[in-house]
This record gives sequence, C-alpha cells and structure tokens, in this order.
Amino acid sequence: MLNKINRIRKDREYSQIFRRSKPINTGNMAVRILKSPDETAARFGFVVSNKVEKRATRRNLLRRKMRAIVRDLIPSIRSGYSIVVVFRSGYLYPYDYNQIKTDFEQCLRLANVLK
Repeated sequence: MLNKINRIRKDREYSQIFRRSKPINTGNMAVRILKSPDETAARFGFVVSNKVEKRATRRNLLRRKMRAIVRDLIPSIRSGYSIVVVFRSGYLYPYDYNQIKTDFEQCLRLANVLK
C-alpha cells in the first residue's frame, strides 16, 4: 500500500486529471500526468478496466504490482505531480513485473518526471 500522501483517492481528483492532461502512451499503458501548483509529494492512481481483464483478482494483481513499482521509484520521481496509470489490454497473465516497470519508466521519461 502506498502512503496516504502518495495516493489519489477522490473521484473528482481523477476526473480533474483526466480533463486537464493528455495521455502519454506506451504499448500497454497510458499515463496521465498533471502538475500541481504546489510542491506536494507525487501522487498516484491506477485504473484497470474490465476490458483489460474480466477477473477482479487479476485486475487487483496488476494494481498491486504497479504499487510495488511506484514504491521503488518514488525517490526518483519529482514532487508536485499527480499521475494516473491506465492499463490497456496487452499484458498477459501471469503479469511480468519487469515489463510493467519498463513501460512505466518509459512513460515517466517521456514526460520528463524522473529526477
């Protein structure tokens, strides 16, 4: 579980990020990044649709793996950003941690969010 200060929790925050940002796409993932006016800690949210996987246990597995990746990368991510990760259908079960991490890092480099 991510720390409370690193989580996006409210629906209106998600909708604000989706309205104000443009997606950065890699093959199986889209990342939406919104710069905050204040320098708060980087915050994250994860979206895994039923179109990606019908089984809730597998969708939750994707979220858990993504949270673990974010926990490892938080020290190298600039503060003041709200980041929503949207999974697309393309990852095959059992999900490869290294492939997900590579895609996420690629999105962050494209957005120039890594330190």
